[in-house]
Amino acid sequence: MGITVWSVKDIEDLDAENLSVLTSEADDSWAAMTMRLGPSNLVVYKPVSSPGRRNNVIMHELSHIILGHELAQAFLMEDGSLVPGNFDQDQEDEADWLAGTLLLPRPALLSIRTQRIPDEVACDQYLVSREMLTWRARMTGVDYQLSRR
Repeated sequence: MGITVWSVKDIEDLDAENLSVLTSEADDSWAAMTMRLGPSNLVVYKPVSSPGRRNNVIMHELSHIILGHELAQAFLMEDGSLVPGNFDQDQEDEADWLAGTLLLPRPALLSIRTQRIPDEVACDQYLVSREMLTWRARMTGVDYQLSRR
């Protein structure tokens, strides 16, 4: 898709103070963002998350691009937090749904559950967070379906 994905740490000439603000684990105002650079897209993610969480947020951003969503505007506040200027909950929900579907398709969930793969192992195999695995199993009804057999 020609999309570049960077960690904040990959941004050249970012001074130590701004790097510290943008990588703070205490600040949960952002996890990843997409920027348009001419005809190309750049996804930048916060590198302090677990690998599974990082994949979740990157796929969420890629889903916005796939779905053709308008990029949100963000403003950097004096305290270092990022605040969206044109937040659209419907677009966020669509991106969440597509990201989950791409990371854990229903057949993969059925395989995980029918083989009784422990959640920790499944998360490592599919490089997703425990929250994503639980959410997808619940939203697809896989656990309910298998309990009815």
